[in-house]
Amino acid sequence: MYWYIKYPLILILVVVCLGLAGLVLRSCRTTPSNPPEAAPPPQELSVPGAPSDGLPREEPGQTLVPPPPPVPGVEERLAAARRQLDMGMLEAARKLARQVIKMEGVKEFDPLWRRAVEILDDADKRLMNSSAPAQEKGFYRVVRGDSLARIASRYYTSVGALIRCNESLHREDGRDPVIRPSQTLSYIQGTWSIRVSKQHFLLLLYLDGELYRVWTVGIGKENRTPSGRFLITDKLTDPAWTPPGRFIAAGDPENVLGTRWLKLTPTEGTDPSLEGYGIHGTTEPETVGTSCSAGCIRMRNEEVEELFDFIPMPGGSTPPVRVSIEE
Repeated sequence: MYWYIKYPLILILVVVCLGLAGLVLRSCRTTPSNPPEAAPPPQELSVPGAPSDGLPREEPGQTLVPPPPPVPGVEERLAAARRQLDMGMLEAARKLARQVIKMEGVKEFDPLWRRAVEILDDADKRLMNSSAPAQEKGFYRVVRGDSLARIASRYYTSVGALIRCNESLHREDGRDPVIRPSQTLSYIQGTWSIRVSKQHFLLLLYLDGELYRVWTVGIGKENRTPSGRFLITDKLTDPAWTPPGRFIAAGDPENVLGTRWLKLTPTEGTDPSLEGYGIHGTTEPETVGTSCSAGCIRMRNEEVEELFDFIPMPGGSTPPVRVSIEE
C-alpha cells in the first residue's frame, strides 16, 4: 500500500478509538442516588420601618392610611401668599390663604390647611392690631361729646378693640386714650363666633362665618371640657378663682386663671347644668396645647387678652357671642 494512503488511514483509526474510549468512560461514571437539594432562594432583608421595596407594611390589626395625593396648585398659592405677607400686602395674603383652605383636597386640620391658616392668622393679627385698611373695617368720625365706650356700643365692638385698631389711641404710659372731634377711628364690622376643637386643641375665631384667627388652647383633663353650644355672657379682667369652697383672689400664686375670663353659658339644647365653665388665661403657659385644666378652655395671657378685646360685652342691643365646643 502506498504511503500517502496508509498514514491517513492510521490517523483516522486513532481518532475513532479515542472517541469510543471517551464514551465508555462517561457511561461508567457513577450517578448519585440522592441528588443534592436545590439551594433556597435568597431571602429579602427586612429592616423595620424601611421595607426593601419602599412600600408601607401593614401590621396586624392596623390599617395604613396612604398619604394624601398632592393638590394641584396649592404650593404655588401658598408661596404667593407668603410673598404677599412678607411685602405687607395683608389682604392679598389672606385672600390666597383662604383660597387654599377652600380648595378641593385640602382637609381641615391637615398640614396644608395648617400652613394656609398660619398665613391667614398672621395677616389678620396685623390687621386687628393696626390702622391698616381692610374690607371688614369701618370708619367713624368723632363728634363732640363722644366717648370710646359709646362708639364701641354703637358698632358692636369694645374699647379694647378700638384701641388695638387705631395706633393714634396707643399710649405707652398706660393712661386712657383721648379722642377729639373730627378724629377718624377704624373698627372691625361684623359678627364674631367661636368654635373649639378639643381633639386638635384649637380655638377658631370667625367673623361673619369666615375663619379669622386661630389659637392653640388647653382643655380639661380626663375629657372634663363639655361639648355643646354656649354663649359668652360675661367678661372679667383679672378674675378671682372660686373652686368649690374657696375664693382665690387675682394675683394669688394659686390662682391659675390668668388675666382674663370669658364666661360660658349653655344654650340651644346643651345641658343647662353645665355652668362655671369659661375661656381664660393661665399662669402656666407651658400647659397650653394639652389636657390640663379642670374643664375650662385655657389660653396664653397675651392671646386671651386679644380675644377678650374683640368680644363685645353682651347687653342691650349687643347680642352675646356664640361658642361651639366639639370633640
